[in-house]
Amino acid sequence: MKFYICREKGEPKPFRIAIIGAGPAGLTAAGYLACRGYEVHVYEKMPEGGGMVAFGIPEVRIPIKAVREGVKDLEKLGANFHFRTKVVYDSPRELGDEWAERFISLERLLSEFDALLIATGAWRPRKLKIPGVELSGVYDALTLLHHIKMARIGYYSWDRIPDFKGKHVVVIGAGYTAVDVAIEGRLLGAEKITMVYRRGLEHSYAKAEIRKLISEGVEFIEFATPVRIIGEGGVQGVEFAKTRIEEGNVITTDEHFLLDADIVAYAIGQLPTSPIREVVCASEEILKDAGIFFAGDVVAPRNIGTAMREGKARAKEIEEWLLKKAPKRVFPVSMAARLVNQVINGKC
Repeated sequence: MKFYICREKGEPKPFRIAIIGAGPAGLTAAGYLACRGYEVHVYEKMPEGGGMVAFGIPEVRIPIKAVREGVKDLEKLGANFHFRTKVVYDSPRELGDEWAERFISLERLLSEFDALLIATGAWRPRKLKIPGVELSGVYDALTLLHHIKMARIGYYSWDRIPDFKGKHVVVIGAGYTAVDVAIEGRLLGAEKITMVYRRGLEHSYAKAEIRKLISEGVEFIEFATPVRIIGEGGVQGVEFAKTRIEEGNVITTDEHFLLDADIVAYAIGQLPTSPIREVVCASEEILKDAGIFFAGDVVAPRNIGTAMREGKARAKEIEEWLLKKAPKRVFPVSMAARLVNQVINGKC
């Protein structure tokens, strides 16, 4: 997997850039900047690079071997990787933190580097808030996929993965994450998989993939939303309410139905995991003037191609900023740290 193709490496330049996060956006930015001759350091909490491409997307879709080859290419280009290292400011715990062995403060990076790119992705699943979600056999799709992938590539024991064989799996959602759960469920021997979406199939940006799954035997129910999960000790079924769309909004009706289920996985979105807990105005010029840039899922959900294009675009912005503004020392480190605080408090 090629994150960046360097045609000709530039002469060394007197600037150092820190990139937080080694997913598609961060890796593409690292490739561009290293190719241009900048000193690039990538900080990643996981044991190797790739982000969710390496540790969440099914192996059948993107093999870990391809990701590792892409990261090795960037190392040969001169990018420096610091794996198992989490950058913290006021970060809450999130998926994958158990792999971090070292912690480094955001303030330290601000003091040691000329520019900073935050590309930490969206590693926090949006929680389903209905009765019964705490039952055994109910999983958020992101964590479930992460654990399956970690088992497939040898980091986890298969004892940590639920037994899908002969089970009925109900997947709530119709995005790429929901699709990936359906793919893994079939590979792991589920007898039946039912995907349920509160809108229509045509509203899903993964409709082509879902149509393929339907042709392979996956059941797809549209215009329905979960209202409670049923079971005693473990999940036994899900109660849904039918929905309709009015002026673009999802309206829940009084018409309900039940689905039997042995495993329930909900894929209703992911939340950004920036080292700054609440970046309420991440696109504001005030942050760029402090040398802080953002790319990828940490800003908003992206597919892989879009994240890579955005990583390259932000890298170009960093280069332009370094050459035009950084020599003027627009904001000293102490002021940059105060600006981060202002962002957190919503004052920018």
